[in-house]
Amino acid sequence: MGKRYGALILAGVFFGTTGTAQALGPKGISPMAVGSARLACGALLLWLFTRFTPKTKQKMAWRDLWLAAFGFALYQLTFFSAVKSTGVSIGTVTALGSAPALTGVLAYLINREKPSRRWFVATLITTSGIIVLSNAKGFSQFNVIGFSLAICAGASYSLFAVTSKRALASGVGIPEAMSRIIALAALLAFPFLFVGDFHPLVSPKGLLVVLWLGLVPTAIAYIAYAYGLHGVRASTASTLILAEPATATLLAAVVLSETLNFKSGIGIAIIVAGLLYLSRE
Repeated sequence: MGKRYGALILAGVFFGTTGTAQALGPKGISPMAVGSARLACGALLLWLFTRFTPKTKQKMAWRDLWLAAFGFALYQLTFFSAVKSTGVSIGTVTALGSAPALTGVLAYLINREKPSRRWFVATLITTSGIIVLSNAKGFSQFNVIGFSLAICAGASYSLFAVTSKRALASGVGIPEAMSRIIALAALLAFPFLFVGDFHPLVSPKGLLVVLWLGLVPTAIAYIAYAYGLHGVRASTASTLILAEPATATLLAAVVLSETLNFKSGIGIAIIVAGLLYLSRE
């Protein structure tokens, strides 16, 4: 169980590089195009990975595949747009901060999965850290559209988490499941690849950003995430990956020179405390 919790936290850390990578991309790049390109690159890398892994005969239910792929595709498009509108810290904190509660609700409605008491306490602790972290960064960049997109991203991620867990529970192999889900999500999001100016995306800097997003926070991170998700509740997994906003805030401070004040440090410490408490389950 400890390895699965560790895999989820590691996935959260890798996810936390997403916003910073986008911010380091070329100017004028469309957030929807970035999200679509990330899916295409990640799907290709996962397909190559599955060529060298054992296959299972178990088929994934079409309902689970389509719901997971739809949630995953919508998450990419809304998350990158939210980060573009509100900034790396606020966009990531809002999207992922809303995910544990939304996942707990969806897991109960879809799978009748009841969250544990420890999850409630850990979610309360980590959500408190999210609030402190948000207030520390301030809301000077806040806007209603960006905030709404971030909440939509949190809901989309929750749908992906719940339905992909059910697919894994049916016996489908982890690389196979993630490869199929992300490949279908890439097809659904493909038209958005051509939103905005396409040239920044195919520049050397743009291609490096897409390669990083496809390899680290998509292919590698989602295999680690699926491995952890296979053995724990979906609601627990969504709380553990709150390592993402803490990572995003630290990277924004170190790489993007965003201010990291005392409140930011307190918020990150509270999030880590909640994750450590939940990992004792």
